[in-house]
Amino acid sequence: MSGRPFVVSQQKLAEKLTILKDRGVGMLTRIYNIKKACGDTKSKPSFLSDKSLESSIKTVVRKFPNVDLKSLSNIHPIRGEIVKSLSLYYYTFVDLLDFKDHVSELLTTIDAC
Repeated sequence: MSGRPFVVSQQKLAEKLTILKDRGVGMLTRIYNIKKACGDTKSKPSFLSDKSLESSIKTVVRKFPNVDLKSLSNIHPIRGEIVKSLSLYYYTFVDLLDFKDHVSELLTTIDAC
C-alpha cells in the first residue's frame, strides 16, 4: 500500500469512532423500543392512560421542569410505581446525554487534528 502510514493516534480515533457508532446504534434501538412501548396501550405504563391522572400529566408536560408539586397531590400515592415504570426511560435518556457528550468530545478532538 502506498501513502502515509496510519498514525497510532489516528488508529485510536478510528477505534473510538467505531465504538461510538456501535453505541449510537444501541441508543437508537433503545429509543425506538421506548417509542414502540409508549405507542402500544398494552405495554405503555398504566398510569399514563389513567383518566384520573390526565390533568396532572398535562400539568407536568405543560410546566416541566418548573412543576408545582402541590398541584400533583393525586400522583403521590403511586409515586413508587411511576418511578419504577419510568426508570428505564430515564436512564436511557441519561445515557443519551452521555453519548452526546462523548460524540462532541471526539468530534472536537478530530477537528483539532
